[in-house]
Amino acid sequence: METYEFDDVLAGTKVTCAFPGLDTTVADNPNAPQTCESLFFPGCSFLNYGLPLVQSVYETLLQGQAVEGISLLCCGKILSYEPNGDQLRADFEEQLRIRIAQMGVKRLVCACPNCVKALRDAFAGDERVAEVEIVALPQLLGELGFTVQPRTAKEVFARREAEARWYANEFASEEEFFAAIENALDPVFAVHDSCPDREVGEFADGLRALMPEGMCVDPAHCRKKSVCCGSLPRAAGKFAAADKAAKLNGAEAVEAGANALVAPCISCCFQLQMTDIAVRPYHYLELLYGWAIDWRATGGLMKLRFLFDENLGADDQRSSRKFVGLAQK
Repeated sequence: METYEFDDVLAGTKVTCAFPGLDTTVADNPNAPQTCESLFFPGCSFLNYGLPLVQSVYETLLQGQAVEGISLLCCGKILSYEPNGDQLRADFEEQLRIRIAQMGVKRLVCACPNCVKALRDAFAGDERVAEVEIVALPQLLGELGFTVQPRTAKEVFARREAEARWYANEFASEEEFFAAIENALDPVFAVHDSCPDREVGEFADGLRALMPEGMCVDPAHCRKKSVCCGSLPRAAGKFAAADKAAKLNGAEAVEAGANALVAPCISCCFQLQMTDIAVRPYHYLELLYGWAIDWRATGGLMKLRFLFDENLGADDQRSSRKFVGLAQK
C-alpha cells in the first residue's frame, strides 16, 4: 500500500490518502498559500480510481510550470443525486466560487470532462469567477509536448488483455500468460467521447492529438453524436439502460475495426469496464504513463468525495458515497 499526500490549496488542508483502499486523513495546513493563480483539479473519479496517476500528472504539470497547486474538491455535480441534492449543490457551488475568488485563481486545469462542464456552468454569470479559465487536461498535455508512445500503449494493452484471460482461467501455466503478452496483437483504439464534452470537443481533440498515428479510429457515433457510456443512467439507478449504452459502445468499436476503446473520462472507463462489452476500455493517461488501473479492485472505491465541511449534510445514510470535509481556513 502506498501513501500520497496533497496540500489542498482551496481548503488550506493537508490530505493524506492510502492507495488502494483510500483511507484518508485531513489536517490543517498552517503553511497553506493565501493566493494561487493556477490549480490542478483532478476530480473525484480520477482520485478514486487512479490516485498514483493523479500524483504523476500533478508532478508533470508542476515541472512544466502549468500549475502552482492542487485541489481535491468535488466539482459538485454528484450532489444532485443526493437527498436534497439541488440545494446541497447550490450551497457548495457558492462556497467554491467564494474560495476561488478569495485565492485569486485565474486558471483551473481539469482532468474530467464532467468537472469542466460543471465548473463552467457554476461560474458563468458570476463576475467574481466568470473570467477563470478552465482548461482540459489532454489539450494542455499536448501543448506541453507529450504524446502516447506506441510501445507503451501496446505494453499496457497486452498485459491487461492477458490478465483478463488469466482471471478467466484460459491459461494452463504462467508461461502461456507471458507468451500471450509477448505475442499480443497491436492495439487499435476506438475513441469514446464523453457526453459533457460534445459541444466543445476539447477532450475529444486533445485525446486524438496525444494518440499515435494510426492507433485510434472513430466509431460510427463520436464527438457530438457520441453514445453515453451509461454512467448517467447508472447514477440514476437505471442499470439496464446503463448496460445497454455500454454494450453499444463496444459493438461500434468492433464495427470500426478496433480491439479496444480509449476514453478521456475515467468515469466512462469504469462504467464501460463494469459491463460485459465486446472490447475493453482504456483511459488515455494509462497509455501515456504506462500505469494500468486495476479495475478488479475498484468496485468499492468510487465513494470518496471531498467537500467543504459546511456541505457534509450530504453524508446521509441513504447515500452510498463517503463525503469527507475539507475545512476552509
